[in-house]
Amino acid sequence: MRDFEIKDIKFSKKPISIPVDYRPVYKIAQIVMILSITCIGNKSSLLKLHLLSWALKDDKNKDEVLELLKSNYAKDIAVWGIEPALNRALLFCISENICSMENGKYLLTEKGVEFFKLIVKAEVFAEEFEFLNFVGKRKITDNRIESISNKWSLFNVKN
Repeated sequence: MRDFEIKDIKFSKKPISIPVDYRPVYKIAQIVMILSITCIGNKSSLLKLHLLSWALKDDKNKDEVLELLKSNYAKDIAVWGIEPALNRALLFCISENICSMENGKYLLTEKGVEFFKLIVKAEVFAEEFEFLNFVGKRKITDNRIESISNKWSLFNVKN
């Protein structure tokens, strides 16, 4: 058997567009909106952030969450997406002091509150605002999310 040797590798930069869902600034703005609009005390668990970020990804996901809320949690919801892009944006948020960690939850800082005011002033994210305002601060609690996620292993895992 011969040794495999690479003598030269060249990379050339190609212009590509990055989908908005993977752009850090968009995800940071999304986190700030979720914490500001849907979280009591501007504080949330990681699972809640992932659920609402997943819901904002497309209309089908939003509808699934809205049906869950309208049925007062009588309907089940499938496993929602856990996005590495959101996790990276949370790391940026913490490093830029937009949010902090407190007892295992993400908390919006004063800088984050000021960022939220800029987002509101810019009058962007109309769809996101509409959905998040419908959800409000009391409809999706961390306890509800934990209860839903505990069912995952019961209903969504096959032998």
